[in-house]
Order: sequence, then C-alpha cells, then structure tokens
Amino acid sequence: MKKCFFLIITVFLAVEVYAGSLAYALDQGLVIPFTGVVDFNQAHAEVKIGRSEGIRSIMLKAAMTGRGMYHVKMDIAHIPLPALDVAAVIEGDVTITGDNPKAREFVGEFKSSYALLNYAPFRDAQVKCAIRNRKFILELLWVGGFLGSGEVQLTGKREMDLKFEAVAADLQELSTIIRAAWGMSGSDPLGVSGVMKGELNLQGVWPRPHVHGRLLAHNGTVQLFNFDQISLDFDGHFPFLNINEAMVTQSGGLSFRLTGPLNVMNPTGLSDQVKRLKQLPTITADDNRREWVFKRLASSDEARTEMKCLYLKNDRGDTEAVLGIQKSIGF
Repeated sequence: MKKCFFLIITVFLAVEVYAGSLAYALDQGLVIPFTGVVDFNQAHAEVKIGRSEGIRSIMLKAAMTGRGMYHVKMDIAHIPLPALDVAAVIEGDVTITGDNPKAREFVGEFKSSYALLNYAPFRDAQVKCAIRNRKFILELLWVGGFLGSGEVQLTGKREMDLKFEAVAADLQELSTIIRAAWGMSGSDPLGVSGVMKGELNLQGVWPRPHVHGRLLAHNGTVQLFNFDQISLDFDGHFPFLNINEAMVTQSGGLSFRLTGPLNVMNPTGLSDQVKRLKQLPTITADDNRREWVFKRLASSDEARTEMKCLYLKNDRGDTEAVLGIQKSIGF
C-alpha cells in the first residue's frame, strides 16, 4: 500500500508543478518525455520531466521518511509558459493519514528558493495545503507579497471561498505575471510600478466567481503618470468588474475619482476601458459644507498641503465659495 501511495504522490506532484507547461505543450501538439527511476522497494524516486538534452526540465526527487510521510524536492529549470520563464527549487513534505481510502487526509507544506521570473530574481514562496473531507484547503500561501487562504470543494460544482491579501505586492512583478497569463510578452506598455496592499475575495464557481475587494497602491507610475496613491474599491463576477470608486492622488497634480465597468480579460483594450471610466473631482460634502481638493501640492505622514475650493453655508443659509491653500499638520 505504501508503494501505491508513493507512486501517487510522485506523479501527483510532478503533474501539478508541470500542469501549465504541459497543457500549453499539448495544445501545441508537443510531446514531453519523462525519464528516471522509481524504486518501490526503497520508496525512492528520481524523475526528470523534459528532454534529456534540454535545459528546460523538472528534476523531481521523492523519498519516504516515515509511515505515510514523504520528502519531496523539485528543481524547476526554466519552464517556459506562454510568455513567462520560471526557475526555482521547491522543497517540502507530504503526510498521508487515515486507513479508509475514501477519507484519507493529505497535508503538504512547501517552500521555494532561488526563484527566477523571466531570469530576474523573484521572492521566495511558501504554501501549506491539505485535502480533507473532499475539500482542497489552502491554509497558507505566501508569494510575491500576497497572502492567501481558503478552500475549494472537490466534488459537485467546485464551490470556492478564497481570500488573498496584498501585504507588500510589487506592481511590476504582478504585471509580469498577469501579462504572461494573457500570453503577452515584451515590455509592459503601461509601465506599471509601485507597491500595493489590500484584499481580494473570490466566492462561487469557476470560471465566474463573485469578486470583491479593496486595493491601495502608492508611490508608483502608470504610463508615465506618477501617483502618490490610488485606492480601488470593486466587485463583480469575473472577468467583469465594476469599479465602485477609484481615488487617484498625485502630488503637484490633480486628485479625482474614477467609476465604471472593466473587463479584465480584455488586456488589449484595457487602456481604452480605463479612459472611458467616469472621472469625478475629489469632493466631500455634508449639509453645510462641500470641499473639492483639485490639486495636492505636498503630502507626508505628518503634513499635507492642498489647493481647495470650499463651498460653505453662512448663518443665513447662503452659499459662499472660498478658493485657497490649506496646510494640515498632524501630531
């Protein structure tokens, strides 16, 4: 029985890691060879996925370390996705518990090192997951400044409930991954940069789960437009999102809001979609006061200088307009 488990784990991990490249290769009518040794007596395996003479391959090593326990190491050497080259060393442990074949629990924990994304260094990743009660449970995912958790049903409609938190995500790295998923290569036409934080939630059934979240980017650029801060509040059914509000703040420039729909699976038309978003001035209001910040002159954690237009009601209820510069200092 342990030999069967060992073979299942070996093949499962190989297929999972290679799934993206394998699907792409099959779509192109290519054949990907497997070579190596699986020793059932010693519960040990060394398998190379890829051509023996090529540099694009996965070297998979797996060994049994105890009852139902396996140590796995994968050396991923330049696996070319449609527009993305990935290299990394992934190492971790898999544990299988339970005697009932229909109720066994799989727990895996892996870490990456020496990762390269399009030949550039990429931050190490970590994932801890499990399969139990007919669910895939993502206990922890840490990659590229993102934390992830949640679960996906493995039966029925494959219901999902996933949450991703951007702690300190690099927008340039994220743009590279997204464009690769779209099959786009070359330099980023939007020239995106900056750091992002916030959260994203996926609930429902793929390929159209409900998406909602709030993201905040700061100190970056988009198409040579330098911004201090962009806050984004959105929801919808993937890939159609409704931008409830996007607040753009720029030192020495205008501050404004954007609202409207976006189709995020239309990358070539994304720039035109952004241009069609409704643009509104940054206004706050109550019964007695309206305030329009139309230019931010300087800003920091302690002080802020803004050019404002204020509309105030006097004691008689008449509206008075005031144009001026306001400086706020925090203590």
